[in-house]
Amino acid sequence: MDADFFAINPDIVLRSEEEGAFLFEPDSGRICLVNEVGRSIWKLCKNPVTLSEIIVRITHDYADVPHEKVHAECREFLSNLEKLGFLSIAH
Repeated sequence: MDADFFAINPDIVLRSEEEGAFLFEPDSGRICLVNEVGRSIWKLCKNPVTLSEIIVRITHDYADVPHEKVHAECREFLSNLEKLGFLSIAH
């Protein structure tokens, strides 16, 4: 997963809210609520990006969060979005 590239599914609609965003998949009707960090990760994935690149950016933006926690939570978040079909992974 660390060397894979993540990219958003172009069919997903992002609706930003004050403290996060909704991701909506029109064909299935699936909705995913993401927090502020999730919204930041989503925006990073507009262009194919690696997990390492995401972690560097999130660690920079949220310097008070331990690196290990950022790494684990980013991996889990990306994996969940991929399972939902909201993201694609290129090896």
